[in-house]
Amino acid sequence: MLPLAFLFAVAGVVPLASAIGDSFFHDIYGERGFAGLENYRILFSDPGLARSALLSCGWALLQTLIVTTLGYALALLMFESKRSRGAVYAALIVPWAIPAIIAVPLWRMIIHGAAGDSLLFRLFGLRVNLLTDGTASFIAAVLVSAWMRLPAAAFVLYAALKKVPERVIDAARIDGAGRAALASRILLPLVAGSGLAVAALEFTSAFKEFSVPFLLTGGGPPLVSGMTDRAILGATTTLEVYLYDIFQGAEDYGLSSSYAAVTGIAVAILAGLALFAGRGGEAVGPRRGSRAAKRESARFLLTGPVLDAGILALRLTIGVLTAVSASLIVFALLRTAFSGLSSTYIEGFLPLYPTTANFYDIFAVDGIGRTFINTLIVALGAAAICPFVVVPAALRLRRASPGRRALVFIAAQAIGAAGGMHSLVPLYGLFRSLGLLGGYAPVIFVYLFHAAPYALFVAVAWLDSFPASIEESARIEGASGLRTFFSILLPLSLPAAAIAAMTAFLAAWNGFLVPLLFLDDDSKYTIALRLFTYVGGAASGAPKWNRFAAAAVVNLVIVGMVLWALKGPLGSAPTSEHEE
Repeated sequence: MLPLAFLFAVAGVVPLASAIGDSFFHDIYGERGFAGLENYRILFSDPGLARSALLSCGWALLQTLIVTTLGYALALLMFESKRSRGAVYAALIVPWAIPAIIAVPLWRMIIHGAAGDSLLFRLFGLRVNLLTDGTASFIAAVLVSAWMRLPAAAFVLYAALKKVPERVIDAARIDGAGRAALASRILLPLVAGSGLAVAALEFTSAFKEFSVPFLLTGGGPPLVSGMTDRAILGATTTLEVYLYDIFQGAEDYGLSSSYAAVTGIAVAILAGLALFAGRGGEAVGPRRGSRAAKRESARFLLTGPVLDAGILALRLTIGVLTAVSASLIVFALLRTAFSGLSSTYIEGFLPLYPTTANFYDIFAVDGIGRTFINTLIVALGAAAICPFVVVPAALRLRRASPGRRALVFIAAQAIGAAGGMHSLVPLYGLFRSLGLLGGYAPVIFVYLFHAAPYALFVAVAWLDSFPASIEESARIEGASGLRTFFSILLPLSLPAAAIAAMTAFLAAWNGFLVPLLFLDDDSKYTIALRLFTYVGGAASGAPKWNRFAAAAVVNLVIVGMVLWALKGPLGSAPTSEHEE
């Protein structure tokens, strides 16, 4: 467990402790001096901090409600119908496979276009200007963020539904349960634990959202109530965006550290409470649902053919909207990549001036080949280290008691969820003191930390699929613990190691915020930063949309090849009762 503990301590705990320590000093371009509580006096007198935190709370609550509700509806569609399962799965793959640095600018092109003259306006007559309309800016940003988070929630809830015994569903149908009753009175209580866990993780992730509001709206149009002495808050200036603005604009690093310290403590507490709530729901939800299925299957609050038809129509509508949104993104990406016009203007279904020159330009003129090599160095570095950190810990947790295992999972998720701009600011100071800024080591280290919680969870789940009798048989045959590990457990762990490596690879390949903060030499840019330079933020001038789209297509092809190469480990997980 020591490598995993070291990773979480250095990347999660030390930055917070460092930020707290640095917050009591002035640090202006390396010149340190004791400040006492002056930085905190400035911080708590800044109304922008409280307003951005309140906006983040509203953002997180709304996104959590949307993601969990729609995720459950899509999970039901995949669970109840094999015909709809493939279509929903294909639609969900798009937001899951396309990283934020590609998807968010494409949504900006579809929604905003050129000051409201967009694909959305041409298809539905709805003109949205993300730079002037604060309400539309906030709603659009929340919906785009929820669209990107929806696949994970839907797949988790679908996996939970597949674990429901078929006899429970059959008994409910014999007693006359229709679609509405089955979904609300039988299945929902049985997956309540998973639903609470999804909601907890969604809330903590949404509360520290940065990429979507930054890339889609640049913080949003300024609010009258957002005018402060230190900054101008917009309709989508979340807490993480505000902290980034403070860090970029402050000469005193100690002042930035005080903001990071307060934000980090608040997010850590919030993440811990949310995750404990999710764990509690998982403990009681299935038992309550089982009793309801056995005792009250004939007494349904929601019943009737009209209501069943309405529920089905609602689910199908959600499925269709998911498919349409995915199709719009794919259409916008491919059409723009083969267009001779660097514009958001959509003059027809096919480009007016079709060309393949964009692909030549990004390699021959922009030298994007070097950028892909840089990204490969970072991604392979994280992928190579992750299994050595995660798999030994997973093997140890496999033998741990359920209580201790749950404690480790909650601690890992809480520390990981607390990571964001508030932890990157003190990490920046730590790597600066070590002379590591400007290189790839900090980027690899941070993305290894980001990938570890999920990789650990998947690795333990994989190893749990093998019976404990394997180790017992080895001991009976006289094998030592070391030989059992290297000859039996380690070979069985290779698929788990591949999944851990893939998780770290994708996190590092698609990551945006970390290289944005730690890399200041364009010759070392990763693909995420290079894509950002093509189109910038919402208010950027002269964006190169066609080159951006061409580079995005090449990026997706590379990522798709990696996923295809690892399809074996990903597709060999144990089957459930409902697997066909």
